[in-house]
Amino acid sequence: MSPAPGAGWDRVPAADALEIGTVLSRCARVVDARAWPDLGRVFTGDAVVVSPGGAARGHAEIAERVLAETRDPHLVTDTVLRRLGPDRVRAWSKWLVVCADGSALGGDQLDLFVRTPGGWRIAERRITALEAPGAGAPARPLGTADFLA
Repeated sequence: MSPAPGAGWDRVPAADALEIGTVLSRCARVVDARAWPDLGRVFTGDAVVVSPGGAARGHAEIAERVLAETRDPHLVTDTVLRRLGPDRVRAWSKWLVVCADGSALGGDQLDLFVRTPGGWRIAERRITALEAPGAGAPARPLGTADFLA
């Protein structure tokens, strides 16, 4: 068995990782279907989502922000997890949208999961879009330092 990837990359128990992965998939489906009554199955009641368009707190504001910013179904992939404690896990994922015109958009999302009586839920989410390289801008606004912070 190989050693842990390094300091700060504490392993997440398999059962927790499976449930967190399920919540990430469920979240994409809820957002794409505009199934706002199901936001409580993926976000805590006081969850905060910060995106290029601004910040939202709680289910009503999150739904409003999603309506303003999300136009096409999206995919979440390449997730890595970091255990912060028995009831807190950080997830770092890539997102991808293939638009109706055939163009593609993508970026990163950094989630803080907390264990609740109903299971794992997203308490905080930071979403960034990829920036075009050049003009001194980093290619990926979120990186390993953000994940390990």
